[in-house]
Amino acid sequence: MPGHNWQICQLAASGRGGMIRYSSLDCRTNAAMNKTSESWRVLCRYRYDALDRIAVVDIEAQELVSRFYQKSRLTVEIQGAVRRRVFHGADRLLAEYETEGSSIRADLLGTDTQNSVLQAVGSQGQQSLAYSPYGHSAQGGPFSGFNGERADPVTGHYLLGNGYRAFNPVLMRFNSPDSLSPFGRGGLNAYVYCQGDPVNRSDPSGHAGLLGLPDLALRSILKNLTSKDLVNLSLTSKAMGRRVSAAVDRLPVDVTDPNALFAIHNVLKSKMGISPGVLKNDAFKAKFERAAANIKQGISKEIQSVDRRTQSILDYMARVTGASELQAKRALERAQRFQAAAPEKLAQITRQMAEYRQLRNDWGALINREADTGRRIAEIRTALNSP
Repeated sequence: MPGHNWQICQLAASGRGGMIRYSSLDCRTNAAMNKTSESWRVLCRYRYDALDRIAVVDIEAQELVSRFYQKSRLTVEIQGAVRRRVFHGADRLLAEYETEGSSIRADLLGTDTQNSVLQAVGSQGQQSLAYSPYGHSAQGGPFSGFNGERADPVTGHYLLGNGYRAFNPVLMRFNSPDSLSPFGRGGLNAYVYCQGDPVNRSDPSGHAGLLGLPDLALRSILKNLTSKDLVNLSLTSKAMGRRVSAAVDRLPVDVTDPNALFAIHNVLKSKMGISPGVLKNDAFKAKFERAAANIKQGISKEIQSVDRRTQSILDYMARVTGASELQAKRALERAQRFQAAAPEKLAQITRQMAEYRQLRNDWGALINREADTGRRIAEIRTALNSP
């Protein structure tokens, strides 16, 4: 595309032992690389768009392949006169449609829970497909394959994350390290696929994440999250909501957490995908009552602290113990009249009054919070005691 700053990755094969390598380059260095790498033959070039997705596949001696996406899904591929379309519904792979001139081929796809294509039914008959646990298949088949991913036409590897990393189903590992490893979410093994459990997990992004963690590791992480963060994490996706739900069934909400009421309320309103029945037992109800009392006591202490500081300012202004706001204001008016010759003293009094007004605002906010908390506690108590 003229004027577009493509990011390019090329795949080359060695003439001395069949090795392959990937290299990244920009348009300016492309020609130079071709001239100096005489012992390597370029098999394919991949051009990436501004969102780091493969946009063009340039295979040696073949027409360019252009790829188009709907959000993160590959939906259309065009290679010369060939047009391929992929149809999804409710996160499931449904069908593929291919045209070449007047020739049309349509396949309805049967998939497993990981979206791997197991059956393809079309005008040319029915085809069954099988894979090794890590996705290797010796059979040719539809456009989509293992976990619904498109196998690279040159290597047979899966370019996960729309080209972020290549996964080799024969070696059962990635060809390049995860940028989140070793100290981030990628874990210590920068090349591992699905934490070694490809049967129960998939990795469409090419990044190791929380969804890829074993249940024991995920529960350990959830134990260190606040109740509010636990709720927010469960809402990031349906899959994460299911994982959090399964873990929380064995990991009850921490009622000592200041945000516990928020989490409990969302569970009881079925906003976390967790059964409210998990919390409707006598032991949890007793813990809830203790938590409610602690939270109310905490707010009450904050209000008392603001009250004490407010009164101390009034007493200072009026020079009287237990002074009222009216007495303090009159004292301020007198100070403004008689302390005009002492600007430092007047400035100090003015600062005290400004702090007093801020404390009054804080007091009002705490009173509202106390009322809201009381209403939420009443709602939760009613829900916990409902059938």
